Amino acid sequence: MGYWEGRLASSPLATAVALCALNDEDAFSEERRAAGFSYLASTQNKDGGWGDTEISKSNLAATLLVLCAEAFFSPQRRKGAENGGGDGPTGGRGVGGTGGDWISRGCAYADKLGGVKDGLRKVYGKDLTFQVPIRMAAACAGLIPWNQVDALPFELALAPRGLMGALRLPVVSYALPALVCVGLARHVKAPSWFLPSRWLRSSLTEKALDLIRSMQPESGGYLEAIPITAFCMLGLKAAGRGDHAIAQNAKRFLLATQREDGSWPVEVNLSVWNTTRAIEALAAGEILESTLDQSEREKTRDWILAQQTTGKSVYSDAQPGGWGWNHLSGSVPDVDDTSGAILALRKLGVAAEHEAIRLGREWLVKLQNRDGGWPTFCRGWNKLPFDKSAPDLTAHALRALDVNIEGRHESDWGWSYFGRVQRTDGALAPLWFGCESASDEKNLTYGTTHVLFTTTDARIKDGFVTVSPEMQTLGPALAWLRSIQNADGGFGGCKGAPSSAEETGLSLRALIVSGVDPEEACCTRAAEWLLKNQRADGSWNPAPIGFYFAVLWYYEELYPLCYALGGLGALSRAMNAKKEPTRSATERVS
Repeated sequence: MGYWEGRLASSPLATAVALCALNDEDAFSEERRAAGFSYLASTQNKDGGWGDTEISKSNLAATLLVLCAEAFFSPQRRKGAENGGGDGPTGGRGVGGTGGDWISRGCAYADKLGGVKDGLRKVYGKDLTFQVPIRMAAACAGLIPWNQVDALPFELALAPRGLMGALRLPVVSYALPALVCVGLARHVKAPSWFLPSRWLRSSLTEKALDLIRSMQPESGGYLEAIPITAFCMLGLKAAGRGDHAIAQNAKRFLLATQREDGSWPVEVNLSVWNTTRAIEALAAGEILESTLDQSEREKTRDWILAQQTTGKSVYSDAQPGGWGWNHLSGSVPDVDDTSGAILALRKLGVAAEHEAIRLGREWLVKLQNRDGGWPTFCRGWNKLPFDKSAPDLTAHALRALDVNIEGRHESDWGWSYFGRVQRTDGALAPLWFGCESASDEKNLTYGTTHVLFTTTDARIKDGFVTVSPEMQTLGPALAWLRSIQNADGGFGGCKGAPSSAEETGLSLRALIVSGVDPEEACCTRAAEWLLKNQRADGSWNPAPIGFYFAVLWYYEELYPLCYALGGLGALSRAMNAKKEPTRSATERVS
C-alpha cells in the first residue's frame, strides 16, 4: 500500500455521541445498538465516570455524553426531566439511574463536577466548540430545557474567511459545520427573543446549510471525525432537518465507521501523519534503506506525493500545496502534516527543488502568523487554543523550510517566537498533545523536544547548547529536559509524570540531536527504560497523549513504536558516529 494506517483508540465519548445521533434510525439495528452500550458499560472507570479512551482518566464531557446516550433509551428519565428536572446531568437528582447501577454512578460523578450547566463552563471557559454541542445533546435527550443551550451565531459562518479572525467566533475554525447545525437546532427549539436576530437566522438558514453541505466530504464525515459528524446529524434532526442530505450522509458515515466491538474512534485514521512519523523514526537511526527496499520506498514516496492538496481548502481557503492527516476525503491541510510530509519526502530522496516540495514550503510560509509562529489551519484566526500559534507546529515548520539555525529566511520571526512563549523554567508547551498528569494537561516534554529537534549543528559548552542569538531558547530547553527524567530512567509529559514510551523516545532523540554524549547516563538510562518496557511483539504500550479538537484525548498504537524507535535509532547512530572520529560534527548529529 505504501503507507502506515495505524489504529486510533476506541472512544467512549465518540461512541456515546454516535449513539445519540443514531438513536431512532431504522438502519441502526438493535444488535449494533446493544453492542455500543455494552462497550460503554465495560469502559466505565471506578470513580463512575468515563474517559475519552478506555485508559483515560474520567472527565465531565465524556461522562455527560454517555448519560445523554442512555437517556435516549430511557423514557422514565426523559419524562422526569420534562416534568421539572433540574440542572444536573439527568434532569434532577433521583430521576437518573434507571439504566442500572452503572448509570447511577455516572450521574453521581457528573453531578459532583457541576453537571451540564456549571461544570462545562469550568472545563471549557469561553470556548463553545464542544460545550454547546454537549448541551444540545442533553436537550435532545430531554435532560435540560433548550434555553440552557447557548444560541450560536451560525449566520456568521457565511462571512468571508478573511474576516473570521476579526469576528472572534466562539468556536474553532474547523468546527463551522457544528456551529451551523447546533446553532440551527437552538434557533428552531428556542428562538432568540431579539426579533432582528431571529429574522436574520431564519432568512439565512438555507444559505448556511448550503455552505456546510459544500464542506461535507464524499465520505459524509466532517474531517473524518465521529464526534463532529454526529453532533451535526443530531442538530439537524433536532431542527426537523433529519431528511436533509447532510444528515443522511452523516448517518451513512457513522454506520460505516462503527467497530466490531460496538465502539467508534474519534477519527477514522491518521494515515499521512503515521506514515511521516514512521519514515522519520527509521531515518533517525539511519535504517530507512535497510528496513524498506527501493520499491517500498518509492511506493511510500509516491503515496505521500499523491496526498498533496490540489484545490483550495473549503474550511480555511488555504491554497493548494498542503497535506492533511489522512488520505480520506474529509482530511484538511494543516501545518503539522504538511511539515511532516515535506521532511519525509526529503528522507525518501525527493529533491529540494521538486515541485511538490516547493509548493509545500510556499504553503507553509503563507500560513505564518504575525507573532512569528505557525497555527494549525488558519493564519490570523488566533483567538481560541486550537487556532493559535504553537511551538511544536512552529518547530516542525522551520525544519520543513530547511532553515539552518545560523541562516536567515522569511521565517526569522519563528526563532524569536520561541523566546516569547518559552516558560521561565525553559520548557515549551505544544498544542496537539497533552499530559493527563499535569495540572494544566500540557505536555511540556512533547513541545520542548520538538523545539530541540530544530538543532542542526549544535555546539556544546558546559553541557548546554550554544547557538546564534535567535536560538538562545535551546539551552534552557535542554536543561529543563534533563531535569525531568524520572528515577526509573524514563520520561513523562512533565516533571513527575509517569514514564511512557512516547515521551521517553522523544526525549532520548532530543538529547542526542542536541549534542549530548550518547554514553551519558541520561541517554543510557532512557534507552534501558525503553528496552525494559518493550513488549514481546516488539511494540510498546500506548499512552493517551494525543489531543483532538476541544481537548479530546486519544492514543494511537503507532505512536509509541515510532517515537521509541526514533529515540533508540538516534542513540545507535550517535554511538556509531562516536566510533568514527573522522566524521564531522554535522554528520554525527541528525
